[in-house]
Amino acid sequence: MKNTAASSVQENMYLRWCFTHSSLLLSAYCVAVSLAAVSLAAVSVGAVSVGAADEINQPVASAFHAGERAVPGLSPAIFEQNASLESLQPTDPLYGPGAPVLPVAFQAPASSAEGLVTPNVQQNVADASRFVGSYESRGDLRQVGVDLYSPPEFDGGLLIFGDDIAMKIGGYVKADFIYDFDPIESTDTFDTTTIPVGALPRTNARFHARQTRLSFDTRWDTQDTDVRIYVEGDFFSEGNRFRLRQAYGERGRFLVGQTWTTFTDVAAAPATLDFEGSVSAVNRRQAQFRLTGELSPRVNYAFSIEDTRFIIEPPMDIQGKARSPTPDFVGRLRWNNDWGRFQVAYLYRTLGFQPVGEKVLTSNGWGINTSGVVLLTNTCKAYSQVVFGEGIGSYRDLPDAAPGLDSGAGLLGLFGWMVGFTKEWNETLSSNFTYAENSLDNEPSQRLDEVSKTTYFAANLLAQPLDRVTVGIEFLHGLRQNKDGNSGEANRVQFALIFDLP
Repeated sequence: MKNTAASSVQENMYLRWCFTHSSLLLSAYCVAVSLAAVSLAAVSVGAVSVGAADEINQPVASAFHAGERAVPGLSPAIFEQNASLESLQPTDPLYGPGAPVLPVAFQAPASSAEGLVTPNVQQNVADASRFVGSYESRGDLRQVGVDLYSPPEFDGGLLIFGDDIAMKIGGYVKADFIYDFDPIESTDTFDTTTIPVGALPRTNARFHARQTRLSFDTRWDTQDTDVRIYVEGDFFSEGNRFRLRQAYGERGRFLVGQTWTTFTDVAAAPATLDFEGSVSAVNRRQAQFRLTGELSPRVNYAFSIEDTRFIIEPPMDIQGKARSPTPDFVGRLRWNNDWGRFQVAYLYRTLGFQPVGEKVLTSNGWGINTSGVVLLTNTCKAYSQVVFGEGIGSYRDLPDAAPGLDSGAGLLGLFGWMVGFTKEWNETLSSNFTYAENSLDNEPSQRLDEVSKTTYFAANLLAQPLDRVTVGIEFLHGLRQNKDGNSGEANRVQFALIFDLP
């Protein structure tokens, strides 16, 4: 009995051992086959993406060592070697680097439909061109230097296709190293209004990647025109949380959502590594409803109703809150050519302030913003901007009004201007130079240490040593002058490295 039981136990252990190792061998075989299929499919997709051959020969198994590369359910087929495939240099896994290997695609078995079992890459590329409409922000103007503002181009990269629809995933990773030689409270941006006056000397070092950006550009066909939805965000917020920059939809002449205000022209914005930018440039993005039209092939117009935000600075003895009785109303006129672009925009708004226990006090504000970009040569452009008005300081993160007992609404007058130029030194190097000023008409009721004037200077050198890689260094100088005439200055050096998604 003991011998029989022992034999039975040994037999069970042997059967378990055989079953276990057989399962492992079978699993390994399945994994190997799956990896081989994936690898061969990747080779086929890569070959098609480089450029599909005009003709595909009948399967020739001997040329591909069919006995050594057999994949269940697939039979090899040879691409006819032509100029479109010469740049592709695959490596034969059997014979190592340098061995000549023809690009392959795989045909379905005889029982399935005829043709290649690969994505129709050429058809997708052709489809992408259908969705490239009049969405580009710079029109006919040639891009000089590095473009840090426009959405990613829609003609390549990470594209996802569906039935009459396509989505482009874009964005970049931007790492910034900042060194301040003088005191400034805004360590991540060069906000000249935060330069302290009379502060003790100090330096500061800062490293961050908060400007890293991600965007989704979706477009699809309708009966008579395309529809576009664009969503963009970055991490430039408290705690590095993902925040909304732009989110809008447009169809034909209509746009609804959050994007750059109609009061500005991004084409005239300076290409600075600094996230803040020029002190006079209007860089606000806000929710709006916009109607766009054409007066001629070179002249277009736009009208918008936009969200309104105010910065009110009442005297110490007055307590209250800013109110928004109406939205902002904006109109602009833009002229485009292949050598220049000019825009004039007008803003009208109603500001509100409600003292504690009293009714809302209102006053009407207005502003004009003009800008222009001119190509001096094929490798150099100049740009300028002038903005002025009353009650529009918040468009540059300055106060709109300082209501007082004697001054009523206390709308603050604003005057700002900017000049700059961008130069391409060669195919990989470019520079940008910008100078700007802002002046605010202070009210008597404001404190003596309120900001009255700011200046901004930026000069950089940008290099693109690799495709979709930008590295640059920038020098920044700023000044803040208070109402009492006292001032403070700050100097900064910023180094940045940018990796763009394709």
